[in-house]
Amino acid sequence: MTARMMRPAHPVPGPIVARRVVGTPGEVAAVVATLRDSNRLVGMSLPAQMPHGDGRVWVTVRFIDRPRAARTAAPVRTARRWPVVTAVAVPAAAAVTVAGWLAVQLVQAVIALLPLLAGGLFVLAVLALLLRRSGVCCPGLHCPGCNH
Repeated sequence: MTARMMRPAHPVPGPIVARRVVGTPGEVAAVVATLRDSNRLVGMSLPAQMPHGDGRVWVTVRFIDRPRAARTAAPVRTARRWPVVTAVAVPAAAAVTVAGWLAVQLVQAVIALLPLLAGGLFVLAVLALLLRRSGVCCPGLHCPGCNH
C-alpha cells in the first residue's frame, strides 16, 4: 500500500464530537437541522423518550467540532480629540500671535512718531499765536484791522 491509499478521500476539518441533546421534539429537531445545514453533522442516534414522561426526548449527535472564533465586541472607536484640538488651537494661537505682534508694532510706531507729532503740534501752536497777534489773519470775526 502506498501513502496515497492510506489517506482518507475527504479529510475531516476538525475532531468529531458526540453530544447528547435533550429537549422537546421541536428543540432537538432544530439542533439537528442547524448542524445539518452547517455541514457539520456526521451522524445521530434515533430519538428516545425521556424516562420521566414529560414529553422530552434525547438524541446523541456526532458532529465536526470547528472551534469558533472568539466573539469580539464591535470595535470601540476611541475618540481622537487631538486632530480637533489641533485644528482649533493652531489657528487661534496664530491669530493671537499676529494680533499681539500688530499691537506691538502700532505702539512702537506711535512711540517713534511721538516726538515728531509733539514738535509739529508745537510749531502749529506757535504759528497760530504769531499770526493771531500780528493781525495778518482774520479769524472770522469782524475786526477793525482787516477792513472786513
